Amino acid sequence: MKQEIHANHVLYKSSAAKIEYRQIVVVGISRQFQVRIFGGTVVQLEPRFMVKGNDAEAYLHTTLKSALDDAEKKFQQTVDGSEWHPYHPVFPSTEFLAYLLR
Repeated sequence: MKQEIHANHVLYKSSAAKIEYRQIVVVGISRQFQVRIFGGTVVQLEPRFMVKGNDAEAYLHTTLKSALDDAEKKFQQTVDGSEWHPYHPVFPSTEFLAYLLR
C-alpha cells in the first residue's frame, strides 16, 4: 500500500536536557488521508511510520483538503497555546541555534 506525505509540520521545544519534536503529518493512503500527530527526539521522514506512543494521535479524512485544513489548524493551535515553536531544518530559529551553542 503506497503512502504519500502531503504535509509535514514540525515543531520543537527545548529543555535543559534535550530537544523534543512534535510532528503533524498528512499522509495519503489509497483514497483516504490521515493526520498523524506524534512526538519524538528525531524528525521522522518515513511515510510508513506508524503513530505509536502515549502522545500519538491519528485522524481520518475523506479529502486531502479537509486533512490539510485540519493539520494546519492543529499546528496553529499547538504554536499558539504552548512552548512549541515551528522548526525548519534549513532556517532554524535563533532560540534553536542558541540551544545548540550552549
